[in-house]
Amino acid sequence: MGSEMMGLINLQDSQTLPELNEHRPLATVPMGGKFRLIDFTLSNMVNAGIGNVGILLSSQSRSVLDHIRSGKEWGLARKRDGLFYLPADVEDIIHPVEGDIHSFYKNLLFVKRGHSPYILATSCDLVQNIDYEEVLHFHRRHNADVTMIYTRAPKDKEKEGYVLEINDKDRIMGINSKAEIQTGDNLYQRQILIDTEIYQHCVRRAYAKGYKDFITDVLKRNVDRLRIFGYNYKGYVKRVDSIQSYFETNMDFLDAHTWRDIFLQDQRHIYTKIKDEAPAKYMEESHVTNSLVANGCIIEGKVENSILFRKVRVGKNAVIRNSIIMQHSVVGADANLDYVVCDKNAVIQPEAELSGTREAPLCIGKCSVI
Repeated sequence: MGSEMMGLINLQDSQTLPELNEHRPLATVPMGGKFRLIDFTLSNMVNAGIGNVGILLSSQSRSVLDHIRSGKEWGLARKRDGLFYLPADVEDIIHPVEGDIHSFYKNLLFVKRGHSPYILATSCDLVQNIDYEEVLHFHRRHNADVTMIYTRAPKDKEKEGYVLEINDKDRIMGINSKAEIQTGDNLYQRQILIDTEIYQHCVRRAYAKGYKDFITDVLKRNVDRLRIFGYNYKGYVKRVDSIQSYFETNMDFLDAHTWRDIFLQDQRHIYTKIKDEAPAKYMEESHVTNSLVANGCIIEGKVENSILFRKVRVGKNAVIRNSIIMQHSVVGADANLDYVVCDKNAVIQPEAELSGTREAPLCIGKCSVI
């Protein structure tokens, strides 16, 4: 059934985390010790049997190409269909166009050649393990033209988003943009399943009319004409759209229930680029509790409630608490870190004292020496 869907991942409208992605797009921000953010979306598609995926690249695409390459780890390096990179035109990079209609229109040929009856269009900034085949069942059962995936907001959030008005038959009656999200709101998760013919017609018509945004200018305007339904996803999901949400999402991985929900689902694995590294080495003086430690690390100090990426070195008597230390970084002897997000290849000198808070972790830039 999954082969009836094709995937479209839009990296061009992703928000940025200036503290972390000065040199990389949001899609390749490191997550959970060895993953990148785009791994979750791409793996969810592959797990649903989707074998034809297009990635709308942003102007910062080098790290995306380096990480995903041919798509072999996701089973997308194949003779027919597979993985397609859809780069932005040079003119669009020099003079960016607001909204997503423009890039959707420029890549309609990819959709037409896919010959799939349904398109799954998503962003790349969600951490979840969702069964898209179940979404397709829902879409067909309701004879929908469009299915918008949403969750019930678990708490108030000072972030704008689309809130859906849904009747008792799952039909969407209204789409509203709100500056602040309130607990219990039906929060749209920037994932839609749409009939391919309807998608092509809507994109062509919107482009001809000079519209900018697919949600605001197409779906919201046609909520009475199209059969638009809402699929309520009830599993774990977090959007990474700020340094606070990035930190919280990574810390969530330390919770056993969340870890099972994301990484231990039957037949729904999260794949990533394979790197062969030696196992982590724990020296006699080391002490590690409630932490994720990736391969290649050498630990001589104390690590609590933290995530260490590949080949991190923790010096003797160093203490790391509530922190994220990315690959190839070095924490010197007797250093003390608490609520710190340290980008890759950084060097924390001996006896350094660095601390932030859970709401505002201290960020150390890539290749920094502190």
